Amino acid sequence: MSEFSEIVTPVTVGHVRLQLHVMQLVSAVTTSGPSVHAFELSKQLTQMGHRVTIVARPGSWIADQAKSGRFDLILSNQHRFPPTEILRLGREVVNREVDILHTHMSRAHTMGVLLRYWCNVPCVATAHCQKIQLHWPLNNFVISTSRSTERFQRGLNFVSKSKIDTLYCPVRQSDRPISYQGIQKIRRQFGDRDPKSPSKLIGVVGEISHAKGHQYLMDAFYEIAKLDPAARLVIVGNNRESYVKKMQQMAIRLGIEQRVCWAGYRGDIENVMRAFDVYVCASLRESLPLTLIEAMVAGRPIVATDVGGISEIIEHQNTGLLIKPARVDLLVQNICRLLQDPDLCQRLGVRAMEVTQQKFDPETQFNKIENLYYRLTKVGSQSDERRFSRPLLSTATGRSVDAGRDELKKAA
Repeated sequence: MSEFSEIVTPVTVGHVRLQLHVMQLVSAVTTSGPSVHAFELSKQLTQMGHRVTIVARPGSWIADQAKSGRFDLILSNQHRFPPTEILRLGREVVNREVDILHTHMSRAHTMGVLLRYWCNVPCVATAHCQKIQLHWPLNNFVISTSRSTERFQRGLNFVSKSKIDTLYCPVRQSDRPISYQGIQKIRRQFGDRDPKSPSKLIGVVGEISHAKGHQYLMDAFYEIAKLDPAARLVIVGNNRESYVKKMQQMAIRLGIEQRVCWAGYRGDIENVMRAFDVYVCASLRESLPLTLIEAMVAGRPIVATDVGGISEIIEHQNTGLLIKPARVDLLVQNICRLLQDPDLCQRLGVRAMEVTQQKFDPETQFNKIENLYYRLTKVGSQSDERRFSRPLLSTATGRSVDAGRDELKKAA
């Protein structure tokens, strides 16, 4: 049976849940879907009572975030050659008594499988993208972020069916919804400053790179700007500075620079999403972008390219509008359609929000990951030398901690 095929309660040792020590290795430097996912997972594991150590590159976004959290933090460039860093991290794994490794992005993935075999600690890798690489079959388990990526991993990276399954990245809804005044404040920051003549904000969030299709969106907006004088393009993200400059020069060449807002990094994405009138994902290749899920959670009408796993959550004309990639004409046609049809925007946005509540419930997703960790580790087994000294998180029967400890000793 698939690891994630059905909703299950966390695996227990007898009737006892024991603390795990999870090491999250993240090699992303900027604010990206993988780093945000790894950080949110780390926060949730800590809230569940587990211990988390984050291994992050110096100066990275997740390293800065981890400093303010309840995590252990190890700064590492995660270089494989020379092997100095492998040896250092291996000592950390052993000395900190890490139970399981979980890796995100290429450099971390390679480091994870090396540490797995050297330290004899199980390793889980989350496939956030589709690349042909040698390390994938060497993990104990691979979590794919879309069915499309799962097929890619099995077909081209030779990951066996028993060692991979799909788990969509969970997205939390804000406990404090933003007010109308808060949304208007963000819109003013993006250039919508005239209440008598409001702008129509077309938004895109994430890495600014060729793969995300910004060049096609820029060409499309040139045509949209001629058709709709109220339209403004808002680009959130600050990755790959050389490519950002290239796109800024393109905007100047097209004469649309005054109607394009380069918003840079934003730490309030869930609120930023609600300030957009239309959200666009013009990617040329994807697994399943976290920002697209965030736009759905915010109830935004979406135009997205049909690449990777996007069609798994966007149903054309039901939860969004799907188009072929690298087609400027289709971007123009479908964005303008939404800008001119508020009723369609409302219907698509409401349905998108409903789908996220069904497919991306955070508690269910995080419990499945915890369940996987328990399955792969030896925590609580006869070979676990720390099974009697580990912190006890809870008992499945709701009995006292002392009673749970006695139950664990009897089971042993």
